[in-house]
Amino acid sequence: MADKLHIDQGRVREDAAQLQSAAGYLQNISLFPQDSRTTLAANEKGKAAYGNSQDRIALLGVLLEQEAQNIRGLGLEFAEFDEMMGSLGEQGPRHSVITAKK
Repeated sequence: MADKLHIDQGRVREDAAQLQSAAGYLQNISLFPQDSRTTLAANEKGKAAYGNSQDRIALLGVLLEQEAQNIRGLGLEFAEFDEMMGSLGEQGPRHSVITAKK
């Protein structure tokens, strides 16, 4: 089994780093102070919608960070599983081999 499966840990780390890099751009950006001064109801609703969208963007960034960690962990666990399965085959069969008498 170990001969048939190859985990490219470099590629796993690279993919996780790309996700983490993308997550860095997904941050909550507040309105400028001059955008916060208004008495119009429509502007208040627009500011609320903007705030909600920024919260969602920031949450997406957090989730991408978590996904990057999951990818790294999964790559390591997969390599460990592959090694374990390879050593399992080296130990021989789990059950007794019964042969008929001649």
